[in-house]
Amino acid sequence: MGKWDPYSRRELRNRRARWLRRNEMSVSLVVLAIVVAGTVATWSFSRALSGAAQWYVIGVMHAGLVVGMLHLLNSVFLASDREAIWHVRGAWGEDNTRSSLARAKRRRLIWDWVDSISFQAGDLDHLVVTRNGGLVAIDSKWCNEIKRADTVAMAQSALKAQRRAEALARTLLAKERGTHRARVQSLTVTPVVVVWGAAQSSVPKEAMVDGVRFLVGRELVPWLRTLDGDMVPKDAAKDVLERSKTYRAKAWQDA
Repeated sequence: MGKWDPYSRRELRNRRARWLRRNEMSVSLVVLAIVVAGTVATWSFSRALSGAAQWYVIGVMHAGLVVGMLHLLNSVFLASDREAIWHVRGAWGEDNTRSSLARAKRRRLIWDWVDSISFQAGDLDHLVVTRNGGLVAIDSKWCNEIKRADTVAMAQSALKAQRRAEALARTLLAKERGTHRARVQSLTVTPVVVVWGAAQSSVPKEAMVDGVRFLVGRELVPWLRTLDGDMVPKDAAKDVLERSKTYRAKAWQDA
């Protein structure tokens, strides 16, 4: 896991750590039981087999026990924390968006992007510096289904992300008025909700809610290719990316 993991993945990791601390005795008993079972099985296989087959079977058995134990503990954790699965889905959505943005960068559709910029009022999932479309504030979602109330809430969340991105640009670039920084200050910020999961099939093509564009995950890269707005020079892109990362690091230190 990287230092700048998305909010959902960080929250999931923190919840899992708190669950492990609360259930330390039960978890220890499970681990002890697996160790005892592994020891007995190893002794049995060492007597029944010989040569290379012996070590191969024992190695597979040990790996299976470890994987089974981790799967068991994770399943119990998810079953005991009803909000954890929301964060699992959120992490999947943000990871998938990052993979799409990586493809867009390789295809020279964007300069780069910054993940997980924290503010007092929440996080900005992805701030994307495009080549020909200004800045894009992306809110990633993983949904099994989308109801009308969900789209309104998602649109409001994306508009908040847009305002955070605009405030970030003003904050970082207001003190110095170099030519490329002035260009960045004038760039538009487009809010976008990128939907992943089973709900992708229910998102109409070119869907808009309250001025917010809704895209299914597979349409993100093609949509970025169609942008034809504010051109972002290379020096301006580098400047806003570096300053955004510096701001993110300071926000994390303050937190």
